[in-house]
Amino acid sequence: MNTRSSKYVTYGQWNLIVFVLLCLSIHPGFVLKRDEGGFSNYGVHIRTVVPYTLTYLGCVIFTLLAAKYLPASGHITRVLAIVLRSYALLCFLLLVSTYGYTLNAPLKDTHGAIGLIAMLFDPAASLWLFRHMRRSGWNRALVGVEVVGVVLGVIDIVNVAHVLFAAQAVIAIGFGFLLVRGTHEIESQEVQPS
Repeated sequence: MNTRSSKYVTYGQWNLIVFVLLCLSIHPGFVLKRDEGGFSNYGVHIRTVVPYTLTYLGCVIFTLLAAKYLPASGHITRVLAIVLRSYALLCFLLLVSTYGYTLNAPLKDTHGAIGLIAMLFDPAASLWLFRHMRRSGWNRALVGVEVVGVVLGVIDIVNVAHVLFAAQAVIAIGFGFLLVRGTHEIESQEVQPS
């Protein structure tokens, strides 16, 4: 990915992957068990709060830089900048709402609502990105990954099985790849001479 914004998006997604894997390596039992919880479990434990914080903080910073350096000459890139800023805002809200969500029901409900909005935002943004990307088999497969993640999310919400982390991970993987690829394609189209 050789455009400035797509580089920052890529750094943000790599940051996310590295620190999620670090959290998993420190304490896999928070999410990799039969009755799994969500990734936010890492934000309320002393051993994992620092890598958890760096997961989202790095993603927020790099995503905002990507939005800042998008060329603003076209309608699609202006909308992409809004998508990137919205994603960064959701990541920030997820981060800050994590720290106190175990203290009481209103904080837990607030964090849960932000998490649900984030889980719906990623597939919606992915569909918008896909609409402005080449119709390659790889891009279609990534949208399919998003659909699998949403299905897992529904399975968790209706209490068929507790697969929240799996839903979060699958959605994040599909969205992350589409975000990097989509940012690159859209930015490349925007900067090409007519």
